[in-house]
Formats: sequence, structure tokens, C-alpha cells
Amino acid sequence: MRVRWPRFIPSPARRALDWAWTQRVRLMKFGIVGVTGTAVNLVVLWASLKWLLQDVEPASLRLNLGIALGILFGLTNNFILNSNWTWRDRHAGRPVRTHIRYLQYAAANWAGILTTVIGTNVLARWVPDLVANASAIAVASVVNFTINDLWTFRHVRTEGIDPERGRLLRARVSVALVAGSLVLATVTYLHGLSAGTVLRNGDEMVYAQIVRETAATGQWLPLQSGMADMRNTKPPLLFWQGIVSTDWGAWWSLIALRIPSVAWTFGTAVMAGLLAWRIRDRDVKAGVAAAVAYLAFFSTYRYGRPFLTNPPETFWFFGAFFAMLWWKPWTFRSRLVAPLAIGAVVGMALLYKSFAQLLPIGFALAWWHLRECGWQWRTFLVRSVPWLAVVSAVSLGMFSLWFALDPDPASIWREFVVGENIGKMGARQGSWIGTAMWGSSSVWSLALGWFLNAGLLAFPVFGVAVECIIHRRSLVTEERLLWILVIAVFLVFCLPSQRSPRYLLEAMPAVAVILATRGHHVGRNAYVLTLLASAAVIAAVAWLSFAVARGFEEPLLSWSHWVIMAGCGAFCVAAIVRPTWSRACAAPAALATMLCVSTFLGIFKAPHGTFDLAAVESIRGRTVWVQENFRAVAEEYRFLLPGVNVRGYPASAGGPPAAELGAGDLEVVALEVSAPAPEGAVASRMEITSRHSGEQLADMVRGDVVRHLFRREWIVPVVR
Repeated sequence: MRVRWPRFIPSPARRALDWAWTQRVRLMKFGIVGVTGTAVNLVVLWASLKWLLQDVEPASLRLNLGIALGILFGLTNNFILNSNWTWRDRHAGRPVRTHIRYLQYAAANWAGILTTVIGTNVLARWVPDLVANASAIAVASVVNFTINDLWTFRHVRTEGIDPERGRLLRARVSVALVAGSLVLATVTYLHGLSAGTVLRNGDEMVYAQIVRETAATGQWLPLQSGMADMRNTKPPLLFWQGIVSTDWGAWWSLIALRIPSVAWTFGTAVMAGLLAWRIRDRDVKAGVAAAVAYLAFFSTYRYGRPFLTNPPETFWFFGAFFAMLWWKPWTFRSRLVAPLAIGAVVGMALLYKSFAQLLPIGFALAWWHLRECGWQWRTFLVRSVPWLAVVSAVSLGMFSLWFALDPDPASIWREFVVGENIGKMGARQGSWIGTAMWGSSSVWSLALGWFLNAGLLAFPVFGVAVECIIHRRSLVTEERLLWILVIAVFLVFCLPSQRSPRYLLEAMPAVAVILATRGHHVGRNAYVLTLLASAAVIAAVAWLSFAVARGFEEPLLSWSHWVIMAGCGAFCVAAIVRPTWSRACAAPAALATMLCVSTFLGIFKAPHGTFDLAAVESIRGRTVWVQENFRAVAEEYRFLLPGVNVRGYPASAGGPPAAELGAGDLEVVALEVSAPAPEGAVASRMEITSRHSGEQLADMVRGDVVRHLFRREWIVPVVR
């Protein structure tokens, strides 16, 4: 019996529900078998500790051996019952030998265990441990069942034609693709989010300082900062977001500041996925591919997690064009409602970043309208110019509220309009043409920025660009409009003298959509190159991990890092050797690679990468001086040293200012990781180094990793 689900449920969800409904009896059997397996596990563990292993010493070894035996017998019990009861109807036409199927079943169970461990650790940051564990177990059970149903005991029909087989197979593929890719993306983006070693931009601590000092005043405006001419470096919406997410500084933590950024990033991925889904005639695979591709771009991972303007600004920037395409052609024909709505969306983008964002948005919208008018300028002037004028008036009106509400608008004009925006138009060295044609800020480096932003997916992105140029006449209207958006953003940001790949981030969702809708026309080799590059990065991380393991007596890397690294490496290899997997697995492989890097950087979380809490408590209220080689570096230490008066001083000064030193002041000094503790040291932590010289890199290649990659920071009394 087929259930008719409500129409407001999206098509992919209805397919998943169809599949779950047809599997309801099998799911009940699977749950019952799981209960029996737990009982067998506990009985074997009890018997092992009581009799079988009672003479084994030490007690920890006895316990671990008992646990291993319990897992083995419980796993075997579940395999036998599931094989002969839950999936008994799947034996026909299955030539796979029992021991192979047993290994497949074991691999599926380990996937469930890994999901439980990761899910519990991630969710425990926001909910109680037991709730986190129960939720993770529920998700792991679904993962376990799905893998066994699709792989270990997959359906093979030997007679007749099953009229439901095609629909159920598509539903299963949709469930596996959606669940696997999005779970991996979620874990990748949440892992290590509270750590100071995430890939980020130095502006994050500048913005954090503005949030903290503004929240301390209890007022939304004016913005506050201890740095001269920096308090109005960006419009207020980002800082108001930080004030709300930290509850006016009461929950002062990096994760409180960053969680909204991840939410904005995933919101943008959803819009990219929905567009690709519609362009490809409601193809779920294309929708998921676009969302996952956007999340797998290196620039999205780097700038889409920290507390920066990029996540919300990209959401609202792309949201305007998403709305134009989603409700097309009404959005082009409407004379008032649509431009008012689009203007409000654009206004949000401006309030997060700058009024200057109206230039690329307006240019792209004007280009879209001109195309919709059949390139007839008279029609464009009569119909579209008033439409664009309304959008501009609404968005700029929203932005001008900052000037109207702030008690010091003159500072906004001086610091933001002149310093932050107009100042970027002039050439820093030589002529504007010279900087445009040569150097690190040339238009050529900006063009290369598309592929730098794509990261490991640069090869498929390049292939899609070539394919679209060659077969440009076969592009559908939506794909042409997205290419106009990409080109418009590039052309506008060629104008400032400061050009950076970061300026192209707003158009990367459009690139992800095009990659999903046209990627099947690109040769498999482009995706294999991505998989090879991912495998190479994972191999480099593995090499560094082994070097760290050899260089320290105590284990710094958790067991989960080794499991994740091995699993991700095997995934890349499998996708390379299986031609039918290569395209679908390229973006998840890029995500898996970033997860491996993140788990390696887990070295610098507690306890090794943070100061001892008892030691920090002992210096509460005292002043600790921190050397700053970039603006607001000391702000990071306020997260590491709660309750301590952290102050920064310029690196060029050579030490804290003598005139401002007080009795009992401390400072942070960095030494080689193997150096002995300085006299009077209070606490220490491990830190990763950066900007290595060529000689240092050569030493690390030869195996001297620990000395050049790590250093130890000590809190010591200030030497007057």
C-alpha cells in the first residue's frame, strides 16, 4: 500500500518516506535484533570478566579483552539473525560468500559506531551528554540499517520485473546520497569550531573585539573598539549578530560567535541546491551535488565558519539572485512588490558588508534585465530602469539607517566610507593600470581566484568552464543568467586597486550550481584529479601525524583521528578505482580531506592547546601581556584566559611598555617545544607555527617536523 504524503513535503523527502514506509517491517526486525545483540554483548562481557579472563592482568587489559569479545559475539549474533530473518528474502540470486557478507556487515557496524562517536562529541557541545548520545545512536542506527540494506543485503531480483523497483531504487539512492553527503558536511563544518586553530582570517579577532567592547556598553550604537579608526570598519549588523549570539557577552566563546556563520553558510548551500534541483527538472542528485559542492569549496570552508562578514553577506547577496530565478518570470515583470522585496534582501547584504556591494549586485541585475528585454535598450529603459531604481532606493535607504541611528555619523564617514571603501580605489604603488596588469593584485590573479576558491574542486570547475564555453548554445536560461552573475562580479571587482579572491566569494554559489547542472558533461579525469589531490593531502596529513606520534612520548592525536584519516583515504582510493563513483564522490572527498586536517589540528584543543584551567584560575584578575604581530591578536587570549586582564603590545616594541607595567604583571613568551620551562612559569600550551622559511620546510620534509611545526607558549612574570 502506497501512502499519499502531504504535498507541502518536498519531493526528496517524500521519496525517503516512501522508502522508509516500505521498509517498516524490516526496520522493526532490525531493532529487535539490535536488542538481542546488546543482550549477548553484555552476557559475554560479564562471563569473560567473571570466569574466562579472570586471571588476566592488569585489570584494564582484562576489561578491554572482555569488551572485544562482547562486541565480536554481539556482532556475530546480529549478523546471523539479520541474514536469516530481517533480510531473508534477499538471499535469492546473491552469489556473495558468507564471510564476505560478514565483513561487509562489520564495516557497516563500524560506520554506525563512528557516527555515534562523532555525533555524540558534536552534539554534546549544546545538549546534555545522554541526550547527545541518544540522538547520535538514533542517527547511527539509520546509517547502519541503510548501509546494510543498500550494500550488505542489497536487493537482487531473479525473476520477473518489479514495477516498484525503479522507484524504490531511486529513493534508496536519494536517501544514501542526502544522508551521507550532508552528514559528512555537517560534521566537517562543526568539528573543531570552538578551537582557535580553525582556518580563518585575521579580521575575526578584530570583529570579536568590537563585539565585546560594544556589548560592554549595553548599547547597540555607537560601535566600540580599542583600536584607533577601527570601530566602524564594517556596518553594524555583523556586530549586532555577535551581541545576540553571545547574549551581550555573557556567553563569551568562539563557538557562540561562529555558530551563526555556519548557519548562514548552510543556508546558502540550501539555496544553491534548490536552484540546481529545479534547473535539472527536480533532480535530487543535482540539488545535493550543488549544495555539497558549495560546502566543499575551500573558500567556503575557510571563510564560511569563522566570525566574518562573508557568510551572512554571501547569503543575502546570492539570496537576491536566488529569489529572481526561483520566482521568475514574476520577479522581472512585477513593478513594485518584487523590487521592494529584492531591495530589502540587497539592503541586508549592504548592512553586513558595505554600500559598495550595490555595484556588483546592480550591474548583474541590470544585465539580467537587459537580456530579458531581448537586448532592446528602449524596453530596458522604460521597464527595467524604474525597477532597478526601486531596488537601489530601498537598499541604500536601509543602509542609511546606520548614519541616522548612530550618534557619531562623522566617524562613520571618515573611517568606513573614506578609509574602508574609497581608499581601496586608489593605487597603492605606481599607477592603477600597473597594479591591474602586474603583481599579486592584478586582474590575472583575480581570475585565478575562482580556482583558488574552489580548492580541490578546481579541476572540475575548470572543466565545466571549458565545457560551457564550447557548448554555450546548449545552456538553459538559468545557467546563462548564473554565468552573467559570475562575470559581473569579476568585472566589478577588477576596478579596486586591491584585488583578492575573497572578493569573488559571493558568486561561488552560482559556480556550485553550474558545476552540479553541467558537471556530468565533464570528463571523469577532472574528478579523478580532485580525488588524487585529496588523497595526496590526506597522505601528507598522515605523514605529519606519524611524525608527531614519533616526536612526543605522550599521544597527542586521538584514536578517532586515525580512524577518520584511514576511512577518508580508503574512500578516495575506492572512488578512484570505481569509475562510476568518481563524479559523485569528488566533492565528499574534498570535505573528507578538510575533516582530516581539522582532526589533526585537534592537537591544539584541550588539554595540549589550552592553558591549564587551575593555573588560569590562580592568575584571575592579573594582567597578562601578549605580543601582537597583527591587529587584535590579544583578543584570542581572552578566550584562552577567562577572567584575566589581557593586554597587547606591538611586536616591534620588543616587550610590554615599561610605563604601563604593574606589580605582578605576566607575559606570554614562545619557546621551542623542547625548551625547558622558564623560571617562574605559571602555565603553558602548545601552538602551531606558520610562515615557515624554505630551509625550515626542507627540514620538515627530512623528518624534523616537531621542532619547526610546534612551539610552546609560557605565561611567565614580566622581566623589567
